[in-house]
Amino acid sequence: MFRKLRLKFIGIATLSVLIVLVIVLGSINLITYRNAISDIYTRLDFISKNSDTILKTEEIEKMKNKEITPETQYDTRYITVMVDSSGNIVDFNAEHIAAIEDSEISDFIAYAVSRDSVRGIFIYDNLSYAYLKTPMGDMVKLTIMDCTRSVSTVNYLMRFSIYIGILSMLFVILILSIFARRVVYPYIKNSEAQKEFITNASHELKTPLAVISANTEVIEMINGKSEWTDSTVKQVSRLSELISQLVVLSRLEEKQDIVLSDVDMSAETKSVMESFKSIAETQGITLKTDIADDIHVQADQKGLRELVNILMDNAVKYCDENGTVDVSLSKKGKNAMFIVSNDYAAGEGVDYKQFFERFYREDKSHNSEKQGYGIGLSMAESLVRMFKGKISVNYKKPVISFTVIL
Repeated sequence: MFRKLRLKFIGIATLSVLIVLVIVLGSINLITYRNAISDIYTRLDFISKNSDTILKTEEIEKMKNKEITPETQYDTRYITVMVDSSGNIVDFNAEHIAAIEDSEISDFIAYAVSRDSVRGIFIYDNLSYAYLKTPMGDMVKLTIMDCTRSVSTVNYLMRFSIYIGILSMLFVILILSIFARRVVYPYIKNSEAQKEFITNASHELKTPLAVISANTEVIEMINGKSEWTDSTVKQVSRLSELISQLVVLSRLEEKQDIVLSDVDMSAETKSVMESFKSIAETQGITLKTDIADDIHVQADQKGLRELVNILMDNAVKYCDENGTVDVSLSKKGKNAMFIVSNDYAAGEGVDYKQFFERFYREDKSHNSEKQGYGIGLSMAESLVRMFKGKISVNYKKPVISFTVIL
C-alpha cells in the first residue's frame, strides 16, 4: 500500500514538473520561432523592395526597424526572378547567392516558382529558403532568400529544449525517488499508529464489555429481566460488533498484498443469497436473483464471501418497506460484474461519493433506526481494492445500485 503511495506521489510530482517544463520550454520555443519567422519575412520584404538599389545608412535609419540594419542588404543571400503571367521565367539575378551551383540554378528557380502560396519557406538541398511573390504589372517578382541560419537556430533551440527537458525529468524522478519515502513517512507513521490504536483499543475494550455482560446476566438471574438489562445487553452486543468490524478493517488494510486465487464467485454468491432469503421474507422484502453459473474471479474466498455479505446486508437494511432487492452476477468481457440494487426512495440528492468513507452515515445525528456504524461499505471498498477490482454506486430514482467489477 505504502509502495503504491510513494509511486503515486512520484507520478503526480513528475507530471506536475512535466507540465511546467512543457509550458515554459514550449513558450520559449514558440516565441523564438515567431520572432525568427517575423525577422525572416521582414528581411525578405526589405530585400524584395530594395534588391535593385543600395540604400544609404540615413535612409535605413528612417525606417525605424531594429531588424533592418545598414548591413542587411550586404549580408543577406538572395535571388530575384521575374516570372510572366504564364509562369515562365523571364529573367533572374543570382549574383547575391553562392550556395546554388550554376548547373542547378534553373531547377532551383523552377522549384521555387512552383510554390502555390504568396510567401513561405521551403527546403532545398538541406538548406532553408524563404520566398516572396510580388506582382509588378503583368509580371511577378519572385525573391528567394537564404534563411538557413535563422531556421537552424530555431531547430537547435528546439532540440536543446527537448534534451534539457528529458534530463530535467530524469533528475526530478531521481530526486523524488530519494525523498519520496521521507515525504510520505508522516502518513505511514500516522496510519500505523491508527492501526495499532485500533488493535490495542479493541483488546482493552473487550475486557470491560465482558465484565458488563457477565454482571448483567447476574442481575437478570437475581432480579429477572427488565427493559434496562435488555437495553444493556443490546448495547454491549452493538459495541462488540463495532470492535470486531474495526479490527477486521484494520487487518484488511494490512493485507494489501494478499495472494489471490481462483474462486467460484457464482457458488459463493448463491450461498450468501440462501442465508438472506429468510431475512428478506421476514422484513417483507422481495429478493430477486439472476446469478450466472461458473463465473470465476481472482480473489480470496473468505474475503469475497464477506464482500457479498456486506453489500447484501446494506441492501436489505436500507431497502424501502415492501421493496425489492435485485442481485445479478454476469460476465462482462473478461471480468465478472456483480450488481446489488434495492429500492431507496430517500436516495435522491444524496452525495454517493461519501458512501465508502469510514463511519459515514446519511443520518448525521446517528439517531437512525437503521443499525450500523458506516464501516461496511468502507470494508467493501477495501476488499474490492485488494482484489484489484472496481466498485461504484449510482442512483436512478427510486433504485440505488452498487456495482462491482472483478
